[in-house]
Amino acid sequence: MAFDFNEQFEKMMREYDVTEVVLLGHMNPDGDAAGSVMGLAHYIKVNYPQYTAWPFLSDKLDKGPKKQVMEDEIFAPFERPKLASERYAVIVCDTATLKRLIGMKYYQRAVVSMIIDHHASNEGYGIINDIKVSESCAYNVFEILDKEMLKKAASAPHPNGADYLYMGILHDTSRFSRSDAKIEAAGSKLLAMGADHRYVMRTMQDKTLDDLIRQGEILRRVKRVMEGKVAYVYMSYQEAKKLHISYEDIHPISGMLRDCEDIEMGFSMYEEAPNIWRCSFRSDGQWINVNEMMKSFGGGGHAAAAGLRRETDQPEVLLEQLLAQIESIQSLG
Repeated sequence: MAFDFNEQFEKMMREYDVTEVVLLGHMNPDGDAAGSVMGLAHYIKVNYPQYTAWPFLSDKLDKGPKKQVMEDEIFAPFERPKLASERYAVIVCDTATLKRLIGMKYYQRAVVSMIIDHHASNEGYGIINDIKVSESCAYNVFEILDKEMLKKAASAPHPNGADYLYMGILHDTSRFSRSDAKIEAAGSKLLAMGADHRYVMRTMQDKTLDDLIRQGEILRRVKRVMEGKVAYVYMSYQEAKKLHISYEDIHPISGMLRDCEDIEMGFSMYEEAPNIWRCSFRSDGQWINVNEMMKSFGGGGHAAAAGLRRETDQPEVLLEQLLAQIESIQSLG
């Protein structure tokens, strides 16, 4: 049975006797997390004026999507919610596990929770759950909303609900390069409703010359293994600090490597703070399912894109374990 957001939302707010809802996404949010949270917040604002929506995002949002969010005249999602009551609901978007959630205290104190996500590793940690594996959480949000009510939200000044959902889909499908007929149709419908393609595309154009120079430094450090089929970058905290390289610089690298014709899988290991390592993995989802690969390490995501955050003072051992796991999976065919 299809998940009907209106029905579930109205029932949730009525049965738990709440008038406020906090909307949350994951740490270091990307365009899909921001698009899902903000798109849904605008939808609620326009169609349910009796309720107050409080979107809350980490200010570490990728700088492309951040440009659009900063232009929002309705919501200030980088500020903490100014809740009028201790009783409220929470909706979490695009967040596979509670470990990745931003604003944990709002989730813990809420009287009811709704989870909307597209990650295969999400086991459904809310009271109400809608988990469907897809390329984009924003696409999932689009599918469960009433289209006439979304059209109403799309008539508001930019950035509006349609702009945000379109942004989410655009980012997580890499400009629709990883999409299917249903996702393409959703994009077309959002444009017909009033999403502005050129306006939203600005969120994809976030590189400066200095950014490219830093990424060049990262690419010079790429190593290849397994007959050149796997390429990776390993960067310590001290090295990154010396080169002025941030998480924003290194995060796209695994995808850039994966997109090379002669590489099947790309990944990065980045020490974002002393002994805190973030790993990002990209494949086509067929040569190796990186979500399955990450399960034994406590990470996860999608078949073609997954990640891991680990505290360790032995990163070389972690690297060896990761490479051994890749070889083991490949040897099994």
